[in-house]
Amino acid sequence: QAPLGEALRELERIQREQREANGCTERREWWERRSRLDLRMKSLIQSLDSEVLGCWRGLLLPRDPENPPLDEQELSQLLQELRECGWERP
Repeated sequence: QAPLGEALRELERIQREQREANGCTERREWWERRSRLDLRMKSLIQSLDSEVLGCWRGLLLPRDPENPPLDEQELSQLLQELRECGWERP
């Protein structure tokens, strides 16, 4: 819960600072602010990927229609990896 809560607070801060930067009339300063915000956004996305989604991020990816469903060995490997991440069967 804590990583997600902190990520949401950081997103709010980035959005607030972006609104403030939009009011900047000096071009160079605007680009400097924008670059810093872009780096923070990149860091936030990486944090969400590793700390919030973790091994579950693959569930959000669409299945490639050209690839067949998992075979038994692949499914077994996936289940093992999910259990290592804390998943338990219902």
